[in-house]
Amino acid sequence: MIISVFPYIENESVRRLTGDVLSELDRLKCHVYVTQECAGQLPGHHVVYSKPDKMMEDCDLAIAIGGDGTTLRIAKKAAFYDKCVLGINGGRLGFMSGLEANELSLLGNVVTGKYKVDKRMMLQADIIRENQATETFHCLNDAVVTRGDYARLIDVNIHCEERPVWDVRADGVIVSTPTGSTAYSMAAGGPVVSPETDCFVVTSICPHSLIDRSIVFPSSKALYVRVQNDVDNNSIFTADGKRPVQIDGRTVVRISKSPYVARLIKVKPDNFYEILRKKIIER
Repeated sequence: MIISVFPYIENESVRRLTGDVLSELDRLKCHVYVTQECAGQLPGHHVVYSKPDKMMEDCDLAIAIGGDGTTLRIAKKAAFYDKCVLGINGGRLGFMSGLEANELSLLGNVVTGKYKVDKRMMLQADIIRENQATETFHCLNDAVVTRGDYARLIDVNIHCEERPVWDVRADGVIVSTPTGSTAYSMAAGGPVVSPETDCFVVTSICPHSLIDRSIVFPSSKALYVRVQNDVDNNSIFTADGKRPVQIDGRTVVRISKSPYVARLIKVKPDNFYEILRKKIIER
């Protein structure tokens, strides 16, 4: 089996954990690719260093070692190649991880195919300027429109298809997937949604209102988000918290269901609700 390993190598504890993972994969006689940035940092292991795209193209499955941010990044990349990802928790929460650092003996189940695949829907966000989509992003967690550097509220207008739905004065809005409902959206007061549900959750950030609630939309609909009172190009769009894009009142962000699906490997029998209880409710 060909396995591509993507560790958050800058973290010392993750570096040690990666060494343990590679030793176990070597024992299981796997052919292992590791990212080029790890060259010289993982001595004593039989691996091939390669570029991320080549690693994804050639592997049977991928392993992400680190926190939820690492698993998120690699799962998104793997979705473009229709590959599955196993997250091994080397961070704090590890909500998206399939294994903990002390469970590496279960890697044998992965190699022999004794696992389930948890399919996660993604969002597609198109930045529309002058009626043309100029940039497209795919998000596993969320698409966010927020105010820029100035400490001021913005007026955000949201349409579902052609119908006006919500005008909110706030620091911004979060449009999350069910996967993202336990991330920024939850921190902003949004509901936790089972990943089996196909929907978008729209939650405002610090709304200027005594009464404010999230709205849940079916993923079959397209949402259109626009900042009404920004003509100075000061508002910001981000996809999964990366690569901020400046937008203004003439820009529309169209959000729909992505054609790509993230596939997370689950080795243990615990389900979403058990993980939610252990890692968020009881922590």
